[in-house]
Amino acid sequence: MLRNGNIENLPDSVKALLESYRVPEGIERSEAWNAIFEKFENKSIERESKARVIQITFARVAVAASLLVVALLASYVFLYRMGNVSVQIARGDHGVVYLPDSSKVTLNAESNLEFNKNRWFIDRSVVLSGEALFEVTTGRYFKVVTPGATTTVLGTVFNVLNRNGLVKVTCFEGKVKVVAENSKSQAILTKGMEANTMGYDLDVKKHMAAEIETKPTWTTDEFYFHNAPLSSVVEELERQFDVDIFLDTDSGRFYTGYFRRSNLTDALNLVCIPLDLKWSYRGELVVITNQ
Repeated sequence: MLRNGNIENLPDSVKALLESYRVPEGIERSEAWNAIFEKFENKSIERESKARVIQITFARVAVAASLLVVALLASYVFLYRMGNVSVQIARGDHGVVYLPDSSKVTLNAESNLEFNKNRWFIDRSVVLSGEALFEVTTGRYFKVVTPGATTTVLGTVFNVLNRNGLVKVTCFEGKVKVVAENSKSQAILTKGMEANTMGYDLDVKKHMAAEIETKPTWTTDEFYFHNAPLSSVVEELERQFDVDIFLDTDSGRFYTGYFRRSNLTDALNLVCIPLDLKWSYRGELVVITNQ
C-alpha cells in the first residue's frame, strides 16, 4: 500500500496512472492517494467481515441440521427399536397383563402377546398368538393382530383365539370389527356374536340370548366342547396341565363334554369314559387307548 506519499514500490504503469490524475488544490497528491487506498482497505475488511458472518451462519445451520438428524434418529430408535414387550405364558399357566392404557388382557396357557409401550399412545395395537380375553379401556381404537385376521374395537370385552391357523373372535360386550387377512372380508360383531376364519371366508354366528356368557369359560378354568375332534380336546388337556399325551386310538372321533383345570386325573376320566377309552402312564407320558 501507499504510505506517506511513497509510491516508489509500485509498478511503473501504476505510478504513471497515479501521476496522470489531478488532485484538488491544497492537497498533496500522496495524501489523496493514501485516502483512496484506505477506502480500498476498508472495503476489503468489510468484505472479509461479511464472509466471516456467512461462514458462521453456515456453521450454525450445519450444527442445527446435525442436531435435527440426531433427534430424528433418536426418536426412531425410541419408538421402533426400543420399548418392545413380549409376554409368554407357558403350558399349564394362565396370566394377566395390563397394557399402558390400563386395558386388561387375560392370557390362556401357551399364549404370547407382543406390543410396544413407547409407541402405545400413537398405535394401540398388540400381536397375539394363542388365546386371550381383552377388556379394553374406552378410548381410541384398539387393534389385535393375528395371522389370518385383524380385530379392531373401541372400548369392549372380547375373546380372540388363534391356534392351528384358525382365528375365532367372540364379542362379550360392545362392538368389534373383524377383517380376514387374505380375502379382506369383514364383519361387525356385537354381544353374543362370533366369527371364525382361516384368513379367507368369515363364518359369523349369533348365539341365543340364553347362551351368552359374560366371559369365556376358560377364564374360570372350565373347558367345554361340542362335537369337537378328540385330537383338539387332547391338545387342550396337554396345554392346561403341561403334560404330554399319546393318543393310541382313532383320532378322528368327536367329543362333547367338559373338564376342569383343577385335577388331571378327573379331567382324563371325563374325556375318556364317555368314549369308552382308558388312559395310563408310561413314564411321564400319558397314553390313551381303547378299553
